Amino acid sequence: MARSVNLCGLSAAVFLLGACGDKNNDQPLIPYAPVNLSINITNQQYANLRVDNGAVTLPAKGPAGDGGVKGVIIVRQSANTFLAFERNCPYQPYDACALVSLDQSRFFMRDSCCSSQFDLRGQVTGGPTSRPLKQYSTSLQGTLLNVTN
Repeated sequence: MARSVNLCGLSAAVFLLGACGDKNNDQPLIPYAPVNLSINITNQQYANLRVDNGAVTLPAKGPAGDGGVKGVIIVRQSANTFLAFERNCPYQPYDACALVSLDQSRFFMRDSCCSSQFDLRGQVTGGPTSRPLKQYSTSLQGTLLNVTN
């Protein structure tokens, strides 16, 4: 016995799902670059990492190692918890000026090119971007903080 299936409703549902794009897909992804940093958080140059919400920036290439596309911002959440973010803004990552920095207030991060703003957890708080900052893995072993992707 042959069965007939009404595909009309199914094709309409598939069309509607395909038409509902995620606006994050409208933004290009940050290009891949190796991240392999190792810093001793007791060194004077990293003194900001001795207090909660303290942050430091590291270059893409430097004595600490490879730091992503445009460098890394490391933020201390607590004595044993650190977050590390790519400095390349996720809004238009191929623009030369797409560089996230700590605001002078040190309460948030901002891209001066597109004016996107991010809290110290990398989440969007303003501007045209809808993507959070790209986050890297961190591990603390004694006083040595490692950041990798």
